[in-house]
Amino acid sequence: MLGLEFDFKELEQQALSIGAVADQIPYALALAMNRSADVTRNFHIKATWPNHVKQRNQSFIAASLTTRDARASKQSLAVEIYDKLDRGNLQMQAKGGTRTPHGGSNLAVPASSVPKTSRGVPARLRPKNMPTAVRKGDVLYAKDKKGRLRLLYVLKHATQIPKRVPFYEDFAMSMKRELQRTIPLAIAQAMATRRRR
Repeated sequence: MLGLEFDFKELEQQALSIGAVADQIPYALALAMNRSADVTRNFHIKATWPNHVKQRNQSFIAASLTTRDARASKQSLAVEIYDKLDRGNLQMQAKGGTRTPHGGSNLAVPASSVPKTSRGVPARLRPKNMPTAVRKGDVLYAKDKKGRLRLLYVLKHATQIPKRVPFYEDFAMSMKRELQRTIPLAIAQAMATRRRR
């Protein structure tokens, strides 16, 4: 989802200018990038997401975002923070776009009066679990005991998701800030390791 690659020559020059030895540069840069990605992931969890989205399940974003299997190494100076659950349309939240249905012919967009839990609309109020629901055109109603209709869903072929969460902008800002701080520390660690050999 959120990736970062660097020009090795530019980073090599920066590392050499603060005393690194060439054979330790890839290790030091991978170390710095991974530390920076961990800090950036935490920044997304604690600031980026909660400042732009009404959270119902506060553990969702921490469970979703990870750097696992997408970390920098000496052979590959690239790091990524991605959505391992693929449930919250995080890419679309970051870029905006058009959401279309997966299986059926329509998306059921809940009315504001439909209650939501940490997992979204309760299972009992989902369209497939409401055999008594009444459909009139592109609207789905529930009938109460007195026979009155209550708006539940508007059925749409697609719906626009606005750009809500600045994941990309915050990723770039946080990684740049953290790399400036962690590259010198990582080089010092790499050089200390080298001297012990």
